[in-house]
Amino acid sequence: MVISIRRSRSPFQIGICLALFALYLLSTIFFDAMATSSARELGPALGRVLYGGTTLAAGVTLAGVFTRSVPGILVERIGLVSLACWTLGSGVAVLANSGVRGAQFGGFMIAVTIMSLTRAFQTTREARDVSVIESAKAKLEETP
Repeated sequence: MVISIRRSRSPFQIGICLALFALYLLSTIFFDAMATSSARELGPALGRVLYGGTTLAAGVTLAGVFTRSVPGILVERIGLVSLACWTLGSGVAVLANSGVRGAQFGGFMIAVTIMSLTRAFQTTREARDVSVIESAKAKLEETP
């Protein structure tokens, strides 16, 4: 089995999603040892929920990235929108709770939110283009 990535995919986006998935998975499991001090102030329950949700959203995004055709694009878009929601929630919670001390972490989370929403809007055009190509290919295969 060969894993391939669509041409429109940015290696930077894949790197950010892989890093979020790996770091947040470990931070969810080993919250006391790995969580940031800003996240620890939210408490272990809320901190684990925010880390776990971000991990799940990054995992769905990565599953869509490595799946070909229109369903992969749609799964990626679902993951990106949910990733944007989780990171925005994390950023706002940390900023509201920590104030200026949480500005760096909250700012990073808001930047990831913007990145995710920008890519989610780009996938709309990509899904349309891929579906047109796939339908044309299917029609060519049907023609004798």
